[in-house]
Amino acid sequence: MTFKLSLDSSILISHLRGDLHQEAVLASMEQLHVLEAELTLPLLCYAEVWTGIELLDDAEQQRQVAAAVHRILEVSRIMLVADNVEIVREAARAQADYRRRGGRREVLIPDFVIGANAAHYSGRLLTTNPRDFLRAFPSLEVLTPQTFLEQYGPTRDDQEEDIVSS
Repeated sequence: MTFKLSLDSSILISHLRGDLHQEAVLASMEQLHVLEAELTLPLLCYAEVWTGIELLDDAEQQRQVAAAVHRILEVSRIMLVADNVEIVREAARAQADYRRRGGRREVLIPDFVIGANAAHYSGRLLTTNPRDFLRAFPSLEVLTPQTFLEQYGPTRDDQEEDIVSS
């Protein structure tokens, strides 16, 4: 059975910026490659990443970062996925339920669309911002790079076998 996982824009952004999550993001992406995971990225997340590229003042830096994004998508075999009516209705329903339960107004519809995309395409979401999704999508498996590695990463036995065989 194919392991499916949707990515939040925060995963690509961490990789590109080299922030405090980068090491775990890279380890997660390596493990996803080992698992031959089917990865999806909502077009909305792609737009969030691309906005960062557009905000760069230096044209050469824009070109380099854009090339890096496309290289990540290609090497990791990340499929860009679009919304549909079913997904956006689920996002609206999730936002309404969240607000009825006293959720913050600051959580905007894009996060709900990203969560609904993940629920539709894989049932799982890899993000560095789990709080944005946990309350709104209780049936969605929301993973940080760290929790992904704890749950789906190589076991100690696997690591010991690698050490013994090298």
